[in-house]
Amino acid sequence: MKFLKNKKIFKENDFFLLLPNLMEIVSWKQEFKINFEDILFVEDQKKKLFENIKQFSKNHQSHNCFLWGARGMGKSSLIKYTVKKVNDEMSSKIKFVEILNYSLKYLPELIYFFKDLKYKFIIFIDDITLDNSHNEFKLFKSILDGSLISGTQNVRFYVTSNLRHLSIKEHTGENTDEITKKENYSNIVSLSDRFGVRLGFFENNKENYLKIVQHYANVNGISLKKDQIIRASEWSLEKGNFSGRTAYQFILTLKKN
Repeated sequence: MKFLKNKKIFKENDFFLLLPNLMEIVSWKQEFKINFEDILFVEDQKKKLFENIKQFSKNHQSHNCFLWGARGMGKSSLIKYTVKKVNDEMSSKIKFVEILNYSLKYLPELIYFFKDLKYKFIIFIDDITLDNSHNEFKLFKSILDGSLISGTQNVRFYVTSNLRHLSIKEHTGENTDEITKKENYSNIVSLSDRFGVRLGFFENNKENYLKIVQHYANVNGISLKKDQIIRASEWSLEKGNFSGRTAYQFILTLKKN
């Protein structure tokens, strides 16, 4: 497979993307417009995530990690910023490789390829959705814990979802009995339980949201006026949440004006 042949690209960068149609892993120039410290009101999650990735970098005990919860609260961004922070502080660089949901079938080949390289790899899957009736569910479950490749020391999985347990496409009909439903649910939970670290992210309130707006305004050298703070509140109502993403998007609108 083509993407298994180019080993030199890992010297060039720390962030990569698997392009399945091209069958190639490509270097990705990740833009960091804020810092690790700028992701607010998730301090406990940040601490645990940083410690787990730092342990991985130092060849100490570490785990696969599942981040779940409210949308826009920094799950995906926090993983990337934590990798950057750890790489800035440690001599051993972690390589961040993002794969998309429909590329899970390539995981065995990727892990087999990565295991003989001197780098440590975080395989990142954002907003994962699996199909309980298809092989991808069984494949991923086995790779996390159960397969010979599950113990690969230089590979960890970091996965996000808006749901407490990994999002599964169910195909249960109206006549599905309760035992089958319970078995399906147990199967879903058993997959989530294979992550050693599980971090929940919850909705902000309005007060914290406005503090995040003010923080991002300060970071971008913007002095907020009273009418702009009112607009920030109206913006959150239009978006339907008080997330950090919503706050950051609002500040971007001010920068463009």
